[in-house]
Amino acid sequence: MLQTYALFDFDGTLIRGDSIIAFMRYVWKHKLCSLWDWVRFVVAGGLFTFRLISPKRAKEMALRFLKGYSREQYVHMAEDFCQTELLPRLYPQGMAALQRHQAAGDKVLVISASPAFYLEPLVDILGLTAVLGTRFETDEQGRFTGRIIGINCRGEEKPLRIQAYLDKTGDQLNADTSLAYGNSTHDLPMMRLCHRAYAVDPGRKLRSIAKQSEGITVVHWKETN
Repeated sequence: MLQTYALFDFDGTLIRGDSIIAFMRYVWKHKLCSLWDWVRFVVAGGLFTFRLISPKRAKEMALRFLKGYSREQYVHMAEDFCQTELLPRLYPQGMAALQRHQAAGDKVLVISASPAFYLEPLVDILGLTAVLGTRFETDEQGRFTGRIIGINCRGEEKPLRIQAYLDKTGDQLNADTSLAYGNSTHDLPMMRLCHRAYAVDPGRKLRSIAKQSEGITVVHWKETN
């Protein structure tokens, strides 16, 4: 069945900054990681920035401290993290856009390269239809292995994950009525699923592409926040 969807990137689109940095600050504050874990996180970020390791490898390295911990422990922690750290970072304009889509009866997906396990409580908190994020593997006892399932939910992986979700639900995305929101060129494959899309506070490259692309509108949520 044809269905109208609102597709949202998360970091830098719906919220200020990067949620994985906020997550590391949260686990440090709650004594769930060590100083060495913070050092490894910073090193992983540096290696990724200089393109010495892949995004997947960088995330596995950055969050290696999760290995051996029960996913159930972090499910409870993730709700508090979302309430105390992520909600205050939401752009008011992003929240207003979410609510407009919900009021119109649209299905709302957040599709993010950030780890799904700490974003999933947003389904209930914000009334989302689903969160599609980077998935961290657990073993038979429900403990994190430190590895990512598949690949990082970024770039070309986003439309693949959306299609897998649609196949599972039996929906078809109505490209004419659906909207996508992203803030970087990594969101373009997702944005191009819809005939209309919004580039939220885009960088120079996405802004240039948006100017030359019919159907992509640049919006500035930071300036009015």
